[in-house]
Amino acid sequence: MSIAGSAAGDRVSPIDDDYLGNLDALTRDLGDIEMIAAAALSDTPIDSAMTQRLAGTPTELPYSELTAHHRQRREIEGWGEPEIADILDPIALAQLDRWQAAQRLAWDGGDLIVVGFCGLVGALANLYDEHVNAAVLGGLSALKNSALLRRWEKHTARLPIDYTGPKFGGPAHRVRSAGHDIGRFFTALNQIRTGTFEGTWWQDGQRMLAEVTTTRSGLPFAQAPEPHLAVALLCKHWVADFVTPMSLPLPGWTLLCEMPDHTLRKFANDAYAGTNSGDGLNLRSGMLTPGLGILATEVLMRTHTHLNAYHATGTARLTTTTAAKHTEMLLAAHAAAGAISLSKTAAAAIAGENAIAARHLNIPVLMRTGMLALEVRSDATARAHAGAPSWEQMLTDEAATWTLPEAVTIADLLSNPRYGQTL
Repeated sequence: MSIAGSAAGDRVSPIDDDYLGNLDALTRDLGDIEMIAAAALSDTPIDSAMTQRLAGTPTELPYSELTAHHRQRREIEGWGEPEIADILDPIALAQLDRWQAAQRLAWDGGDLIVVGFCGLVGALANLYDEHVNAAVLGGLSALKNSALLRRWEKHTARLPIDYTGPKFGGPAHRVRSAGHDIGRFFTALNQIRTGTFEGTWWQDGQRMLAEVTTTRSGLPFAQAPEPHLAVALLCKHWVADFVTPMSLPLPGWTLLCEMPDHTLRKFANDAYAGTNSGDGLNLRSGMLTPGLGILATEVLMRTHTHLNAYHATGTARLTTTTAAKHTEMLLAAHAAAGAISLSKTAAAAIAGENAIAARHLNIPVLMRTGMLALEVRSDATARAHAGAPSWEQMLTDEAATWTLPEAVTIADLLSNPRYGQTL
């Protein structure tokens, strides 16, 4: 493949070297013909050597002999390597750049090794998710005993979102309170501003709404009507609860406990509660711990991709094509981790964990895999739209020039007998 000069942006030619050399030679011949024609029209001396060379150009040569003839001329006349930038006009060069920018790059051996290694890291993180979660919980427990978080616990005492009365108490009370759901921020904020706990429970198929303004001991709940104070209290409370073994429910998970279906409500409660305190599906075990595996995969993959780009171009910036390949590689690595997560969840459910098996779901990697799949599909669609035009489209574009008003006028004049004689 031929490499174009710096004027062409170091682009790689998609044209065969011999074919490009023939086009270059023909372009030079056409340039010489235009020079001779211009000299003749301006009554200036014509280069006789150029004229004799063009007149002596061999004709009706087979392609192989024509290629050899042009290669010999290139050596004798010292043309240098053919450059596609010297043949195409600026519009065609821009089209070539757009076409090349949309082409898919094939993976090499190094890419396969990195994808395999990253997939292995993600798979191991899912296989040993309980051990990783226990290590993370141990680190957070140290924070829970810090002086700062103890002060925050005191600052956020008697908040309405901590109500544990009938229908809303128990070890898993946070999953039945919208105030502990970071996906329902404004609902939680409103309870703190008004000092009123709001909850939903079901009785005989009927939805019941609870509004409580006092603690179980009869003291009124603390409240902060000012929005900025309410936000500060809510964030402090969430942080203090997050570092505990039960952590916080997943964003939006409390909505499942408000659904009409009893089976769905029981699943949401059991999955969060677990068999022991903290071994259920919560914000720590469902988002933070699995996120560590995703972070490791992303860092390893991005390091590999940017280093390759730097070695190839001298800059770590990814082009459109390398970014598309990076997305494909990430999809493959995360898909492997996601497959292990789903397999382990299914195996745990079959083994008898039932709803608690949901704790093995790597929700972040499944979400990331879905987003990457959409990106890969979008890149494939963009490549399809950026493909070379069909023969029919090229014929239509060329034929369009004959529909110009000037061309139509000339054709009418030539077809008119009166003007035809004059012309």
